[in-house]
Amino acid sequence: MQAQSRIGISKATLTWVVTLVVVVVVLGGLLAYYVTRPPVKPTPTVSPTTVEFLTWWGPEDPQGLAWVKGNFSAYYPGYHVEYYSIPGAGGTNAKYVILGMIEAGKPPASFQAHFAPEVLSYVEIMPHGPSDFVNFTSIAMQMGLLSKGVTEAVLAGMFNGTMFALPTNVHRGGMLYFNPQFLSQYGLPIPTTVEQLANETLYLASKGVSCIWIIPGGDGGWDQLNLWEYIFLGLAGEEYGPEKAAQLMNEFLYGVLNLNDPAIAQLINKTNYYYLLFTKYDCPGWQSMTWSSGLAYIIQGKAAFQVNGNWIVEYAYIWYHVVAYPAIPPYTSWTNITLMEEPFPGTQGIYVLVIDSVAVPAYSNPYMNTAMKLAQFWSSYTGMKIWTSSAKGVTIWANGTDYYPTPAQWFDYQQLLSTAPGAFTIAPSDGGLFDDVFSALNTQVLNLQQIGPSYISTFNSALVSAEQTTYSEWMAAVKLGLGYMGYPGHPFANYLPPWVNPTTYHYQPYTPWWQTG
Repeated sequence: MQAQSRIGISKATLTWVVTLVVVVVVLGGLLAYYVTRPPVKPTPTVSPTTVEFLTWWGPEDPQGLAWVKGNFSAYYPGYHVEYYSIPGAGGTNAKYVILGMIEAGKPPASFQAHFAPEVLSYVEIMPHGPSDFVNFTSIAMQMGLLSKGVTEAVLAGMFNGTMFALPTNVHRGGMLYFNPQFLSQYGLPIPTTVEQLANETLYLASKGVSCIWIIPGGDGGWDQLNLWEYIFLGLAGEEYGPEKAAQLMNEFLYGVLNLNDPAIAQLINKTNYYYLLFTKYDCPGWQSMTWSSGLAYIIQGKAAFQVNGNWIVEYAYIWYHVVAYPAIPPYTSWTNITLMEEPFPGTQGIYVLVIDSVAVPAYSNPYMNTAMKLAQFWSSYTGMKIWTSSAKGVTIWANGTDYYPTPAQWFDYQQLLSTAPGAFTIAPSDGGLFDDVFSALNTQVLNLQQIGPSYISTFNSALVSAEQTTYSEWMAAVKLGLGYMGYPGHPFANYLPPWVNPTTYHYQPYTPWWQTG
């Protein structure tokens, strides 16, 4: 799959990205950073041994970041990291600042990225493509990550054998959070199917409960996309089982899910139906709520359900001093638990990966060597243990022990180890999509909640456009020799997109479904 020519993100998309960056920057006070870096911002020592890490973390986990910072300098005396945080759920703001900086020829020295196709959004717009990023593949091999890491988690951030980042932790997406005491108050069991979840929603509504769901609108549609994608995955899991459902989601991530297939169309229609049902019973004031502020309603027994990833566990532990438990014995019989998690109904047996990582540009980067040391330290067994000890997800290393401060983390880690290879997928809302598609779907799924059933036709058309754009982005990756997740003989989740020859792992002609008439 050798490069013939480069196809970046479209000019129209880049124009939109720059416009969005300006809006975000003005609203958040980031323009000052981007243009002038004023003295009011904490400035690291001007030294090649001090590197700045651009991240959307910070507000939710100052303790863990401090631990990483101190231990990095301890393991590499004389080297330091300074953080610059651009808040926004799932990187909704940071991604476009990063894109804008790259387009301006001033990429960050190092930055947070999802260890997933999202990374290719940055690679494709670099002046020299892949060569403008550090290729961590040989380093990962020397560290033992390919032999001692959880295989599918490692493959999720590798593209035809090339790794543009090193992972820092594994989060699990697609989790349903609830307060079991709230359900017990109304005599309701823990829901295990999508239909049961819908029935419990309607029952609570019949009892006059006005705040049933926490689906915040203050994160720009990210929470809505979380809900929509996991309804789809749950329904697919109930219909086809874990591995086939995960494959359908992976087809969506490659832009090849046939939306014209009657069975898929039916799944989409059912997903839209349940999505509108659940969002109908969103908590009053949801428009300005964020995922972190909404969590308080669950813990306090003021709302029933919230869908998100297991960063919920971290935030509850650090800020609300609440320990999260998995919905398994013996915890299901305990009466003092205020936060419990389970895979979204229907997704049992599926592991939805959300992996954070450190990416390091090699282009115009005098701090590259220090940034590489930071990435290596954070990705090491020791670095990841330090980081995840703050309740930040779980380690990617397969030989981990139960040092976690919450039972929910150990549960998620054990399932990471035991999930079948073909039952892995990546969260579309957290790295599975290219940045432009991610932003477009955030807007569309938020519109669907705000406008209602009359918007379904427009939304379904937007899904087709999302698939077409995703396919185009992957074709650009093909031309760069990066056309699939994994490496020859080891595709992510045992699935190869149809443009990859399963014998040679080279490109083979393929016509997408919307071009077949």
